[in-house]
Amino acid sequence: MADRVGFKVEGLDAVLRDLRRLGLDINDLKDAFAKIAAEGAQKVQTRIPRRSGRLAGTARGNRAKSKAVVRVGSAAVPYAGPINYGWPARSIEPAGFMQDVDQDMRPIAVQRLEDDINAKIRQRGLNP
Repeated sequence: MADRVGFKVEGLDAVLRDLRRLGLDINDLKDAFAKIAAEGAQKVQTRIPRRSGRLAGTARGNRAKSKAVVRVGSAAVPYAGPINYGWPARSIEPAGFMQDVDQDMRPIAVQRLEDDINAKIRQRGLNP
């Protein structure tokens, strides 16, 4: 299975801690992270090189309270790593599809997360 590729939003832990103090249930953000991960998985599927399409079919996002992770590959389709990162001994050039999507998703994910946090704050009757 390919290693995870992602980014960390600096200060997110502090923001989540402050939101808990305001009474926002951090589990409420699971939907935001799930949407980000699902969008990332869709983008990855379009960038994976295709022969049979099996590898693209394994792209999936998670549903967690504090992160969005996209994974590609499985025990039945174990070649995600070599396709993404390359394998010089086998003359496989790196496709870099995970890194490409990670780069594309950075600004989108931050904006979507900010929008969702602001919506949750407004639902609690506070101004964002």
